Amino acid sequence: MDENSKEEQSISINDMEYLPVTKGVKESMRVQKTEYIRQQMRKRQENEDALMVQLLEEQRVIDGLQKKINENLDQTKASSQYNKEFKESMNAQIYALHGISEDKLEGMREYKNAYYQGSAFSLFLLSAALIVLCGALHGFQSEICIFALAYTGIEGALLAQEHKRGKAAGFLCKLLYLLMFPTMMAMFVCYELGYPEYDIFMPYATIAGVGVLIFATISYFLYNPYQNMRKNVREAKNHIEDIEKTARKEVRKNEKIRIKEEKKADRQQKKEDRPAKKPLRDLFTKK
Repeated sequence: MDENSKEEQSISINDMEYLPVTKGVKESMRVQKTEYIRQQMRKRQENEDALMVQLLEEQRVIDGLQKKINENLDQTKASSQYNKEFKESMNAQIYALHGISEDKLEGMREYKNAYYQGSAFSLFLLSAALIVLCGALHGFQSEICIFALAYTGIEGALLAQEHKRGKAAGFLCKLLYLLMFPTMMAMFVCYELGYPEYDIFMPYATIAGVGVLIFATISYFLYNPYQNMRKNVREAKNHIEDIEKTARKEVRKNEKIRIKEEKKADRQQKKEDRPAKKPLRDLFTKK
């Protein structure tokens, strides 16, 4: 049934000689316009069918290539994991030969962090105690008490969200934090002993505290956890461009090969057709 319908679609109105179609109908403008539209729609349908066949063929090839790519990626991940585990195992064995266990290595790595955390906690408690002492001696509304309270708040800003800062900014924040309490203590001693340097240092200490507070706040907002990935992103983009260039070269190469093969096949077909036409010409010349 489908084959008969396809044959009927491919027949033009001008070829319907075996059907009861009069000459007037064939010469009708309406009929010929309709026939032209039908022929154009048939050609469009044929082009769409050919395009669909090509897309399905391309998708089949792409699926096969994607499967191979996924298999290679899995093998690469497995190899990378194996190499990492092998390296860790070798390092652990070497450290074990020298009497160093994994627990000791972990303790050595965490020692500096624990030392800094203990120092930071102690300095913060001393800062809070200094605020209470200033308030008890001179009142909580006094200048030195407010100064100590402001610097303690700056210490909190330097400690807050420490892991959300870059390495350089984090190190600088730690260093500034360790300098906060000595500054507070120096200003407190000058205030208690009535040194004239207190009036000189107070404006500079206030400006410095505001600057440290601004730095601690900005360094938190400017932290980008994906900053180290920018290099990998640039390399990936360059790799994508290289793949596109290579693909375009391969497409042009394959097109040239196809055109060359088609021309060669056409020439071969013409050579094969020449002997078949020669006897006909000889037949006519004899007649």
